[in-house]
Amino acid sequence: MSLAWAVYRAAAPCLGALLPAVRPLVPPGERESWDERLGRTRAREGVDAWIHVASLGEATAAGPLLRELQALRPTARLLLTATTRGGKARLATLGPPAAVAPLDAPQATAAFFAGVAPRRLFLLETELWPHWLLRARATGTPVAVLSARLKASSLRRYRLLGPRFRELVAGLAAVLCQSEADLERWRRLGARPEVSAVTGNLKDDDLPADAPERGRARAGLGLAGEGHLLVLGSVRPGEVEVLARAWQAVPAALRREWEVVAVPRHPRDSARLRAEAERAGQPVAAAGDAGPGAWGWDERLGVLNAYYDAADVAFVGGSLVPLGGHNPLEPAARGAAVLVGPHHATQREAVRALEAAGALRVASGVAQLAAQLEVWLGDEQARAGAGRAGLAVAARRRGAARRTVAWLA
Repeated sequence: MSLAWAVYRAAAPCLGALLPAVRPLVPPGERESWDERLGRTRAREGVDAWIHVASLGEATAAGPLLRELQALRPTARLLLTATTRGGKARLATLGPPAAVAPLDAPQATAAFFAGVAPRRLFLLETELWPHWLLRARATGTPVAVLSARLKASSLRRYRLLGPRFRELVAGLAAVLCQSEADLERWRRLGARPEVSAVTGNLKDDDLPADAPERGRARAGLGLAGEGHLLVLGSVRPGEVEVLARAWQAVPAALRREWEVVAVPRHPRDSARLRAEAERAGQPVAAAGDAGPGAWGWDERLGVLNAYYDAADVAFVGGSLVPLGGHNPLEPAARGAAVLVGPHHATQREAVRALEAAGALRVASGVAQLAAQLEVWLGDEQARAGAGRAGLAVAARRRGAARRTVAWLA
């Protein structure tokens, strides 16, 4: 038994015992969902499948999966959960009941399984919670990981939990992965070859089928209906200052032709990111109110795809710092030319496909970013060609939900 596993198994029951008492100490917004975090969710007749995602970003994958599952079995009773309240809000728009997931303490997990009685558990991407898996094994509930991904760093952390955790992974009923690299890492973690395969990324099925009408998209956001838009999407701490310095290295005459809007990945980082822009001498203001030379700024959750609809060029964040990158197909599927940084390990296959087609460029550091921005912003023909190439790549990658549900069926 590994030390990490022993510590986790000893600490979780203690945490579970304390959770009911700490309700008065949690923030008011979180207090509203505390019963759900304690596992006090109920389904009168049980559910045919419990489907869980981590947060708002992963919730995008749930829609295509639901459509295929409901086409296969329209009367199935489903329950959707997310770790975050933002994820729950997004899931609530999809139809089936949605809740905040129970915490990974044995008391909360036992209460949830008793109240919901799931016949199957589908985990999306990398949501491996030991007490959920232990309870599922104890109740005979088959567990499948869908649209599964696993970073090398996550593999190292999970392996610290030792052979007991590996046994839980080996007991999974299915591990259906986004890529061959993910498949290889899952098998190293313990997934059995006969129940693991590559079926693709469920998020790709939720990409738009056609390029949006940009003028209408801009008007809907309160932006100028004409002109060009550069979107800095899902930016993370450490990126805005680099982007600002690269932007200022672009010729001033070219910059004047473009509007820029930055959308932080997490609203909690907004003050820190604004400070980065200020250090670089780049003014920011609320999107739609930014004056000449200022960047628009929109920290609201759930607005990024609307900005990608309006974008001519998009930088996709989480890639100038070692965080693995965010999905470059989201702007590419809307016909935008795409720029990313060098740290895109979690999006490697999508980046390679887009780069090979000429839809995306990888740039590292201020000088490279400025040079590529100047190309995308100044050469309309190159920009339009990149947009068409991105649309074609996105079209070829659809179908993951159909393949996933066919495998499960």
